[in-house]
Amino acid sequence: MEPLNFELSRKTIKRYVCSNCWGELEMNPDPKHEGMYQVTCKKCQEETRGYVSQHFVDRRRAESEFEQRDAIHLLRKVNILPDPMAGMSKEQKLKELGF
Repeated sequence: MEPLNFELSRKTIKRYVCSNCWGELEMNPDPKHEGMYQVTCKKCQEETRGYVSQHFVDRRRAESEFEQRDAIHLLRKVNILPDPMAGMSKEQKLKELGF
């Protein structure tokens, strides 16, 4: 990754995350260039390939959550996963929900 000036480094770690693991970024002084900083992932370190916006990550995680719910619903419907509500009466289900 290219070294960045202080202001750009601060904006980068505030608005972006690692494109590889979606982990947090950190800025470290670049030993080769005075006044410049390297922005790397806290987990990947030297393996940091690039950055993606935090907005993209938040949106993609929300989409993945709904995809997981859909997959679980479908797997229960075709009897691959057990249905935890199977065999319960309407009153038992309401009691389980707290009513």
